[in-house]
Amino acid sequence: MGRRNPKGMETRDRILTVALELFAESGFTAVTMEEIAASAGVTKGAVYYWFADKDDLGRDLQHDLFERLTATALTEFNADGDIVANMRYAFDAFLRALGTLGHARFFLRDAWTIPALDEGGRRDQEAAVALVQGVLAAAMSRGEIVPLDPEALARVLLGAWVEATLHVLTTGEREPTVTVVEHLIESLRADASSLSTVVTGGAHHRSPKERKPS
Repeated sequence: MGRRNPKGMETRDRILTVALELFAESGFTAVTMEEIAASAGVTKGAVYYWFADKDDLGRDLQHDLFERLTATALTEFNADGDIVANMRYAFDAFLRALGTLGHARFFLRDAWTIPALDEGGRRDQEAAVALVQGVLAAAMSRGEIVPLDPEALARVLLGAWVEATLHVLTTGEREPTVTVVEHLIESLRADASSLSTVVTGGAHHRSPKERKPS
């Protein structure tokens, strides 16, 4: 829902901060708006002034966290730099930022699996797709990465990014996950001949000259 007068934004921020702590401690489903209001030291009316319901609050919280993480990742982007290196650095920065979020890590881990928060997550995802698609299309036009459908590639990469992030949040296995994602990204280089494949009948096979001798 659209936000109203910016007056009193400190109340909104306090509500979000308290809600995040409660969600991390008890889980999104178990927490009530009454508990959020009591813990934030405000009336239920104050909570409902800013948020239509708990799902609305959760979507705002999810969006705020997504924006913070995205901004951190984008600081690693050099518009004139190597696109593959940029994507690797951005992903690494994104994961590093997760380690500084405290309670937010637990909320994000759960948020990606909560249907009620799916609407907000999809809006953020579509915005990210548009951004990444444009970057990929420009890189393809410069011959930096293999020519593929830029929208499809953007969606696949972001899907992998989300799953990798969820895996790190769930298992704590950061380094192996980074290695997998970096390998995936490196394979997009236009000159990545060592990773080239031949597509036959829907299956991918390495070219004979690329197969290692037994």
